[in-house]
Amino acid sequence: MKEHKASNALIYTENNNRIEKQRNHYVDALKGIAIILVVLIHTAFHSGHAYVPRWFANFTLLFEVPMFFFLAGWSFAYSKNNKSYLKSLIITQIRYMIFMVIIFILIKITNYIHISNNPVSVGVLSKWMFHEYSSTAPFTSVLDSLWFFKVYFIVSILGAMLLKLFNRKASKVLTLICYIGVFIITFIFPSLGKVNLGIELSYLFFYLFFYMLGNLTKDKKLNLAETIIIITSLICMLFLINKVTPINIFDIQGNKFPPNFVFLIWSSFGVVIVLLLKKYFINCKENILSKIGQNSIYVYFA
Repeated sequence: MKEHKASNALIYTENNNRIEKQRNHYVDALKGIAIILVVLIHTAFHSGHAYVPRWFANFTLLFEVPMFFFLAGWSFAYSKNNKSYLKSLIITQIRYMIFMVIIFILIKITNYIHISNNPVSVGVLSKWMFHEYSSTAPFTSVLDSLWFFKVYFIVSILGAMLLKLFNRKASKVLTLICYIGVFIITFIFPSLGKVNLGIELSYLFFYLFFYMLGNLTKDKKLNLAETIIIITSLICMLFLINKVTPINIFDIQGNKFPPNFVFLIWSSFGVVIVLLLKKYFINCKENILSKIGQNSIYVYFA
């Protein structure tokens, strides 16, 4: 009888381990949607500014870079240990470095065939490796996109450290501090947001907020009533800001660089939609979007 119970316990443990090792395909699918919208954003605001409708360009901004940080914080909850998490960041850095070598070679080729005249050197390449950016002409979209990597590495490392050091209650307080920090550097002390600690404080507070929020809400599902209340509150906040400040709330791209409280509100719409739909798709199986999400770094490079 004892042997039978032990056997059942072993099977149960093995099944649990197998379940834990399964990927969360909903998170992957969300990453897939986000990276597709990032591609659309670069089309809309780079080559497509003359023919892409403004409403469509703004729509793509609701579910993009902040969502990646939200999903990164959510995904951190599934990391087995600090070693595996650090390993994934190192692999991402190596992929980035290989990509920059390819860009360096392509620029050299365009210089040689007189398409461009960008005097890049090995010294410039070495700076790129450590996220000191300079012109990547004629591939201008590359330079316009590289800021993401520096912010991603700093926020991912700092966010993971904070989540490991503090309990859930303290993490909620830190998330709130980041939220208040974005508000303060937007409306009260804008100069504070320009203080550089590797990255400007405006970027640090903003994206750390979404990283921490993603981790804290990993098990949260919104019902329809909660969703309506939150969306109504966000809309009211936008119109209040529009009434009492000179900020153009409809210039989402302008509020993204540097990220401010208005962009935080717009980005929150995407988070609310994700938390509403979670209960319907939390057990979704692998699909084309989840495969794109698993390989989002390569889509981003492309």
